[in-house]
This record gives sequence, C-alpha cells and structure tokens, in this order.
Amino acid sequence: MVELETDSVDLETERLKLRVLRADDEDDIVNFMAERGVTEFLLFFTYPIQRQQVHAWLENVLAAPLGHCIYWSIVDPKINKTIGIISLTRDQYHRKGEIGYWLAKEYWGRGLMTEVVWRVIQYCFDTLRLHRLELTHMVANKASQRVAEKVGFQLEGCWREGHWKEGRFLDVKIYGMLDVDYVRTKKHFAAAKAAEVAQSS
Repeated sequence: MVELETDSVDLETERLKLRVLRADDEDDIVNFMAERGVTEFLLFFTYPIQRQQVHAWLENVLAAPLGHCIYWSIVDPKINKTIGIISLTRDQYHRKGEIGYWLAKEYWGRGLMTEVVWRVIQYCFDTLRLHRLELTHMVANKASQRVAEKVGFQLEGCWREGHWKEGRFLDVKIYGMLDVDYVRTKKHFAAAKAAEVAQSS
C-alpha cells in the first residue's frame, strides 16, 4: 500500500492546481462560501456561513492524520486563490477511498469539478493503487450527480433519509468505482481526447 506523503500530493489539472489545504486558506474559504448555494448540500456547514464555523472545521481537518484523510485546496492559478475543496478519505485495510468536494459558485458550469475529480481519481488508482472509490451526494444535488456520471462512477443505491440537515432527513445516492471501471473509463477518455486532437489538426 502506497503511503500519502506531504511532499508528493500536490496535483495539477489542465486549468487548476490542487495543493494540500493550509491554515491561510481560511479567508478564501469564508469568501467563496458566502454564497448560499455552496453550503446547500454540505452536512457540516449552515447558511449564513460564519467565520468561526470555517475556522473550527479547518483546525479539525489540519489536525487529522494525513495517511487517513487529505484535503486539497482547488486553486485558480490565474489569481492564486482557493476556489474550492476536494477531499480523499482512505481506508487502507480495504484499499478504498471516498471523495468529497465543493466549488465556489462563480466557477460552476465550466466542467472544472469534473476535471478536478478525474485528476484525484487518477491519483487514487495510478499512484495509491486503491481497489475502490466511493462518492455520495444528496439526491437533490444534480450537479454532483452529473460529475459522478461523467467520470465513470456507477450508481449502487440510495440511503433513504440517510442524512440530516437543517431540520429534515434527506435521501443520499451512493456511487462506486472499482479499479477495473477506472481502466475502462481511462481508455474512453483517452480515445475522446485523441479524437478531439485529430479534429483540431
């Protein structure tokens, strides 16, 4: 099993950088989470967002052992600002992990989260050699559903009233991806990219 190392987990996509979350990301996180839509489907935040909520969450995350869980800041390199978060929680014994994420509202609708999630999936299977990845989202979160489907996750079921948020129980969709699923999706993406390059040449 490959261990997570603090100096080897910064990643890049075509348009964004992923670097390990830091305490000085707090201001950026507070700012982009001021939009109501960002917290709508997050269990551990409520709207309107308060700085103390973010500060307490950040302290807890940074204190967690890196080998079990890692949080990346999604950084827009054009302005060097954190515009979102993506996390990986890993179960080493079962060689599996769970991905979670959220993004600043002004960056929605550009395919950026699909790009980021795919990069983390690559890291999980190609570098960490995981066997399985999982992803969950509230049924009403259609944007997360589209991301899960685009990157090749398979819908495996639903937790009926599986999460409690703001005074009500909410249904949660459960997705999984095995290493063999990843290989198929990777080939599909490579073929689509090759076709795109051929059309543009």
